[in-house]
Amino acid sequence: MPDADFHLHSTCSDGADAPAEVMRRATRHGLGAVALTDHDTCAGNAEAAQAATVLGLTYVHGVEVSTRFEPLELHVIALSAQPWPASFAAALESSMQWRHDRALAIVEQLESLGLPMKGLRARLAAMEGEIVGRMHIAAYLTEAGVVKKPQEAFDRWLKPGCPGFVRKELLNTAAVIDLVHDAGGLAFVAHPGLQKNVRKTLPVLLELPFDGIEAFHVSHSPGRADEFVQLAQSRNLLITGGSDCHGSIKGQPTMGQSKLPWRHAARLLDALNDGVNK
Repeated sequence: MPDADFHLHSTCSDGADAPAEVMRRATRHGLGAVALTDHDTCAGNAEAAQAATVLGLTYVHGVEVSTRFEPLELHVIALSAQPWPASFAAALESSMQWRHDRALAIVEQLESLGLPMKGLRARLAAMEGEIVGRMHIAAYLTEAGVVKKPQEAFDRWLKPGCPGFVRKELLNTAAVIDLVHDAGGLAFVAHPGLQKNVRKTLPVLLELPFDGIEAFHVSHSPGRADEFVQLAQSRNLLITGGSDCHGSIKGQPTMGQSKLPWRHAARLLDALNDGVNK
């Protein structure tokens, strides 16, 4: 069976392509099952699911939720066999407002450093009620000719420790896991190898009622992925994974560079369907 990718982003958060186009690209990469996991919003799932059905893809409803497990920022991949209920979407709305407020604070800091941010202020005003992230700021600085590519904006101004960085307000990790479970979904520790502190804290994190680990990720070496697979199996946890593809907005698209082998995807899909049938 074809492999899966349960970590994809669209224009509904900080990706380059609309949800339906993300699904079309997934078919070109030969994927069999997919999930759209935009940051802190499930707004793109309906469009993605409709496109996936037409294209013959197995679709899983997803979202990547930013949480706080002090002192860490921890991302949680939430997956569901069914559309997310309105109550779950509403619970994420506070994150949307926090993101918007953070973006405005970053703009103010960058303006104080002499960067031309007036155009972005107007753009953010038009995006009220939408997901806004640092990638939108990096993309604007690239368009304005301040930097040559978005990654340069992160490296110079937007990463922790840089002059334009502003700490995010975040939902509590345990509370988010409860929200996901109440909505009928499963919760996974996202890309634990991406941040050294998260990887070191993983034994403590897994004391929370996570359903599994994102073992396969574009930032994980094969050896690191094997390490996470073994950890998950030793705890009887599910395994997920994907490319974390944002399209071309971050440079070369990563779709196809990291896939979830079907044997793991099939077990995950069975668990999701079991939850629906209970």
